Amino acid sequence: MPAPVRRVVLGEGADHVARWALLVVLAAAGFWQTWARIAGEVMAGSGSEVVLAAPVGAVLTAVALHLRRRPELPIHDRQSDKIAGTIILAIALMIQWLVLPRYADSYVLLHLDLVAAWLFLLGGSVFFFGTRRTFRYWPSWLLLTVATPGALRLFVFALGGDRWAQVLVMVLVVSVGPLAILGPPALRRLRGAGSANGQRSGGRPLPSLVVSPREAWRSAPLVTVVAVLLALAPLPAGIDERLSPGPDASSGSGQILPPGWQELETIDYPWAERMFGPSATLERQMIRATRVRADWDELLRPRVAAVQTLTVKDPGVLEVFPLEMMFDLSSARVSPPRELPLNRGVTARYRTVIDDENLLTWSVMSFIWTRSGDRIQRVTLITVDNHEFDAEFPPAVPGTRSFSRLLNLLLRGAGAVIDTDPQEKDLDMLTELATDLVEAQWTDE
Repeated sequence: MPAPVRRVVLGEGADHVARWALLVVLAAAGFWQTWARIAGEVMAGSGSEVVLAAPVGAVLTAVALHLRRRPELPIHDRQSDKIAGTIILAIALMIQWLVLPRYADSYVLLHLDLVAAWLFLLGGSVFFFGTRRTFRYWPSWLLLTVATPGALRLFVFALGGDRWAQVLVMVLVVSVGPLAILGPPALRRLRGAGSANGQRSGGRPLPSLVVSPREAWRSAPLVTVVAVLLALAPLPAGIDERLSPGPDASSGSGQILPPGWQELETIDYPWAERMFGPSATLERQMIRATRVRADWDELLRPRVAAVQTLTVKDPGVLEVFPLEMMFDLSSARVSPPRELPLNRGVTARYRTVIDDENLLTWSVMSFIWTRSGDRIQRVTLITVDNHEFDAEFPPAVPGTRSFSRLLNLLLRGAGAVIDTDPQEKDLDMLTELATDLVEAQWTDE
């Protein structure tokens, strides 16, 4: 290679590295809360390391595409770069500021801030390198678009939900791009038919199709401002803020009933192991009051309630599948959670649910606490508006059935899934039952 050409190529390469370094630094700074949350989720055992497979696979796919680099047409339109880059960065801002708050309860499951991060990288790449060069690596961007955190979580759940399913998904996501790009040429070489293709990338250096250094660095202030706006967007609160200290572990997987209540039956849900890990248990105790009270029922009927106990090893898995994911809420409207202090430092969250399809209205109160330091329990108390003895209670179902509610929230808005004017009929009853239930666990120690 002649000396002038070598200097041009080396200078261009250093400039490209500097552009990518700035873009990576801006992405790290703009989404610093996201990276910190993912690190915390991994430490909490939520399995969030699976979401890191997509960026690793995208980088390896880009490297494979670079190894197969071929001559391209020297076509460039800076005006198109500015339009495309601005639109993509605007979408990233809308996801972070407008869409993410709507899915606060499913934050860990969907991790929409990661989608905004990939869009920020895409828009910044368009500004720094141009549309044509950026979309030359379209398989990498497609992998980031398809392998979203929510899709990867569902894939892991479909394969069994254990650690081996998670490893299998990560290996598939990381390897699918490089194998699809480098696999066919390697097979042709093995057959003796790929020698001609292997010489395409040799010879003279290919013409640069990226924008000039002057144009690229003039875009840096705009991309920096967008990164600052993204960094200012707040993230939903973590589960650690709602985790209360609890009593020692009980001998069974359920709860000790307080005085004035008797157990009717116990229901076990074996599918909890697939969602929350092999050591997880989910049990529902159907209980009935042994005395009647006029403030609970005007006809003096004994009230029936459900006490549902989910026991897991790591608190992070409760963030992946929140309480709403354990019921079929595809046609239901749920009130915003209302926090209520109980006794012993426990704080509960109360909601009402109106299921228009099944004509069922029910109330739910839940709290999360530790048992013996190494087990975490989410205790859920449920009552229904029908006070008859054989009243129907909402069954617990695997979380995949509730994804239609998330789709309704995106397409139809909050009014389709949120009850803005709830009728808190059983608030006093559930508060008293939850308070007595909490006290009964300590009394039995």
